[in-house]
Amino acid sequence: MTGRGERAYRNFLRGYNCAQSVAMAFADLTPLDREAVRKAAHAFGGGFGRTRNMCGALAACGMILGLVQPDGKDIQKDKTLLYERVQEIYARFLQKFGTTNCAELLKEVEGVSAGGAPAERTAEYYASRPCAQYVRQAAEMLEGYLTELGVIRAE
Repeated sequence: MTGRGERAYRNFLRGYNCAQSVAMAFADLTPLDREAVRKAAHAFGGGFGRTRNMCGALAACGMILGLVQPDGKDIQKDKTLLYERVQEIYARFLQKFGTTNCAELLKEVEGVSAGGAPAERTAEYYASRPCAQYVRQAAEMLEGYLTELGVIRAE
């Protein structure tokens, strides 16, 4: 496991949601502190507030891309560049997992539904869901992409 993939994985096993786990693994690269990143990513868990839409781990990748991109003087160019980068990480996630949809990623897991309270984090929860691996792999994917972009230095 890469450093940030391992960090994200451990965050998830501590009880943070998928989006928080990935975002917090990159907090040191952003202008925000870890607590602010944790709070900002909170609503994206469970496929956006447990709606089971876009995977929160992927949503966090987009959030981090936005936070690490330097501001230019041209709003249109800034948006274009960010959207290109988000589309790239989206495409990589889609290629790797076949979907970006939380419900589809969890379709083999019994009892997963949208809405309501999140399931309690127990040993059974972690054993029954692939989420920790999605979190780890999304963070590794983002780490690789940020290295390609020169945001992170290759070690």
